[in-house]
Amino acid sequence: MFGYSTETMILSGISDLFEKLNISWVSIVLHLFNLVVLTVALYLLLFRPVKKMIRQRQENIRKIEKDNAELSEEVTRLKNSTEEVLAEAKKEAASIHENAVKVAERKADDILADAKRKAKDLVERTETEMTQERAKLATEIEKQIAEVSVSVAEKVIGKEITAQEDKKLIEESLKEWSVEKNG
Repeated sequence: MFGYSTETMILSGISDLFEKLNISWVSIVLHLFNLVVLTVALYLLLFRPVKKMIRQRQENIRKIEKDNAELSEEVTRLKNSTEEVLAEAKKEAASIHENAVKVAERKADDILADAKRKAKDLVERTETEMTQERAKLATEIEKQIAEVSVSVAEKVIGKEITAQEDKKLIEESLKEWSVEKNG
């Protein structure tokens, strides 16, 4: 592109510029060498340790993430296990409650049946006693009526009554008394 003369001009312009700035080729080479040494030193002293530290941190982060994932899985497993145990406990509690209700109902039925049986026995016993008491009273009343009838008959007739006459009067009096009582 540029001709030889142009290149020479450019190089001579650069040389003039370096002379005006008081820069020599040696100082440029030394600066370049210093730049290379500085770059290598920075690479060895800063970049490699920082890169190594970053790699270690990344590994730590991966390990922490792995541990977190494992812990999360374990928490999920424990949660599911806890839910299963809780559901089983609820079922068992419901079963126990249901059995307790059934037992209570059976006991209540037994107590009620026993109370009904005792009440029925008491009523039957009372009725039997009342029937016996009525019969006893009826016998006593008949006896008293017979005695009163005999005594009244003796006073009315003025003589003693025989056993046959006595029996006949008693039967008539009892018939009249039964008719009056029932009527």
